[in-house]
Amino acid sequence: MSRHLQAILYGQAIGTLTQGDGGQHTFAYADPDTRTPLSLSMPPRTEPYPHRLVEPFLEGLLPERESVRTTLGNAFGVSGRNPFALLEHIGLDCAGAVQFCTDEQVDDVLAGKGSLEPVLPSIADRLRALRADPTSWVVDREHWSLAGAQSKFALRQHNGWKQATGAEATSHIFKPGVEELRDQALNEHICLTAARAIGLSAAQSEYKVWEDQPAIVITRYDRAPGPTGLMRIHQEDLCQVRSVYPRDKYESDGGPGALDIIATLRRAGHPATRDENVSRFVDGLTFNYLIGAPDAHAKNYSVLLLGDVVRLAPLYDVASGLPYERHNLPGLGASAMAIGGERVFGEVGRRHIERFAAEARLDAARLIERTRHLAAAIPDAVSDALSDPSVRDRASDLSARLVDPVAALCARTIRQLDQPGARRRG
Repeated sequence: MSRHLQAILYGQAIGTLTQGDGGQHTFAYADPDTRTPLSLSMPPRTEPYPHRLVEPFLEGLLPERESVRTTLGNAFGVSGRNPFALLEHIGLDCAGAVQFCTDEQVDDVLAGKGSLEPVLPSIADRLRALRADPTSWVVDREHWSLAGAQSKFALRQHNGWKQATGAEATSHIFKPGVEELRDQALNEHICLTAARAIGLSAAQSEYKVWEDQPAIVITRYDRAPGPTGLMRIHQEDLCQVRSVYPRDKYESDGGPGALDIIATLRRAGHPATRDENVSRFVDGLTFNYLIGAPDAHAKNYSVLLLGDVVRLAPLYDVASGLPYERHNLPGLGASAMAIGGERVFGEVGRRHIERFAAEARLDAARLIERTRHLAAAIPDAVSDALSDPSVRDRASDLSARLVDPVAALCARTIRQLDQPGARRRG
């Protein structure tokens, strides 16, 4: 028997997600004139969208780790491999504005029915549990879904920290960091802070400690104050935009590269914003390279959607791999996306940027000068972020492993911008 979930977006039931008898998933808009699409990969139309387009979008709303999915599935008595079944239980607070609910829940969801309650277990206990067991995402009565591979949970800031139930929205994401990478949560906070300091759009974050449990706390950019409470802003990541499964998010695995994303941004939304979106993406690509961030794949870039307006979202999930030993984790030595055919940190020079500019139809001289400007500004921004009183007492160890390597990578890049005759590797 077919099963159905309603998709709620910006206060309207915009369509129906269906799971057929064979487990295939389709999506049909209620009105082909719907203003904001569920996904740029599925613009409003009369005909339903097939499984091959719907499934990558659904998978992009859910945790990536199979162990986390299994734990969630076991908690709800469903298969962790079935995104429809999971969203039936945790689809009321997804990334962006979309909410998935049963027919019987529609009125309550449209009315925003829910509650904000004291955090139980405590924030410290939740962080402690995630460090002990990275699969322990399930919290009773909360219905949020967070994508990605890192352990995390979501809360609402409203007269202190609250857990959101029903259709209430969360406002912040808590991440203890990657356990295998020392000070990773602090690393991410420093990199986001440095990005904002040099004028890039990046998610707001804090580094906080509850009892003995540190975490980065990220203000959700897909939430904003509204007339009746917290408003959801729709978003999707660039894998979802291109109907790519999360497992294929890296360019080296066949996922979107920088040129693919630029081509997508040039087709999306109002013509007046397209060049700005491309420029901001290239800034983010360059910044991630210059800080040695190896994980800036297509799922770590998103767009915000409202009607025909498409804007590149602020940078998020930005962290340097330079403080860590590469021989233990060899993937840390290269960026997720190539620039002019080169991914290895320290190897991108003028020839690669000129090639990238030609392929992307960008002004090469302007891109070289922009790279030079960012490379000159980043080391001081990182150093200043580490010196901030809010983190200074806990940052000395990370500072010793981050500041000099970032400065060296930026300095090397500047030198290579002045070497037009350098040979391209490979």
